[in-house]
Amino acid sequence: MKNGEKVILSLNYDIVNGKMVFMQKNKKYDIVNTAAIDTVYIQEVKFVPVGKVFYQVLVSAPTTLFYQHAGSVKKPSRPAAYGGTSEVSSSTYINNLRLGNDVYRMEKNKEIIIEQKPVLWIRKDNTMYYVTEKKHLLTALPDKKNELKHYIRQNQVKFDNPYQMTDLIRYYNSLSR
Repeated sequence: MKNGEKVILSLNYDIVNGKMVFMQKNKKYDIVNTAAIDTVYIQEVKFVPVGKVFYQVLVSAPTTLFYQHAGSVKKPSRPAAYGGTSEVSSSTYINNLRLGNDVYRMEKNKEIIIEQKPVLWIRKDNTMYYVTEKKHLLTALPDKKNELKHYIRQNQVKFDNPYQMTDLIRYYNSLSR
């Protein structure tokens, strides 16, 4: 906590709603007072609150890389004619899915599919930059543009891959020393 107190809870992160959740007396609760929290650790993975959501810290250095775990519930295919399935069929079977304090209507007796949509952020000089492509990265880090272009080309960096981006930002930080 920001006041120096340590609170130990059984935590998990709800990527659909962007909320940190905890278990207490066999019930799930959302953490709502994120302003009082400094850092959350889940199995040695570090998260920091940013507004009402939490970002995982991938690189903590002069230039910091954050990973915003995000996702959405994908609706499974619906029954269609002749025993097939279709994503555009009008047949509907409804059930409810509770994630934290939010309720989603789901098709009955179907597995839920959660699509991950990771978002990467860079913080440099207390400014946050959303990074999904090379152009965004070079806007955020213009001082080493040529070195970064060479590294990206040589290592075939994919901007939606947090591991490759972690290596890239560590490389950038090593250049800045």
